[in-house]
Amino acid sequence: MNARLLILLPATLITAPALGQASDSPLDPLFTCRDIADDSARLVCLDAAVDALRGETQRGEVVAVEREQIEAAEEATYGLSIPTLRLPGLSLRGSEDDTELAEIESAAASPDRVIVRNDRGQISRIEGLRVLEISENRSGEKIIRLANGQVWRQTDSTYVQLTRSRADTDYTVTISDGALGSHFMRLDNGGRRFRAVRVE
Repeated sequence: MNARLLILLPATLITAPALGQASDSPLDPLFTCRDIADDSARLVCLDAAVDALRGETQRGEVVAVEREQIEAAEEATYGLSIPTLRLPGLSLRGSEDDTELAEIESAAASPDRVIVRNDRGQISRIEGLRVLEISENRSGEKIIRLANGQVWRQTDSTYVQLTRSRADTDYTVTISDGALGSHFMRLDNGGRRFRAVRVE
């Protein structure tokens, strides 16, 4: 059974359409009850709707999370090709540990990073991600391992210039969206941007 994700926002309650659940909100029964004019009938309806929602929550069919957890999960999965979105750390029982850990690790690894979102609220660019290691595979493509645990591989023939006197850990990168789900990366040394794909 697919879990319906209930995202809690300040003064707002919405469901996440990205999970592919039915368009009906798990809160619709509550809203329907609220429109009943008769006080006794409205109370009976509300009690039943709350009991049903509590049961769905206990069974893991509805999971309540905060906006910060969703944003941390989006950052942790940025660049990955995920056919069906399943947010890290949000199991059918609503575990939040992995999502909170991802947020803490990202902040610690790159405290000065800047996340840019498009008009739809989706991440379009992340600036200032700290580099842990830069290597090269047999095809001459750069492999960039970031301090947050992500690994990206260059996918084009763009020459990526490195400064010999500069340690890998002194670099930061900017990763941005390209066309058709592709991504670009640029080191902070003023060099050209190059196409890259996330491999871990």
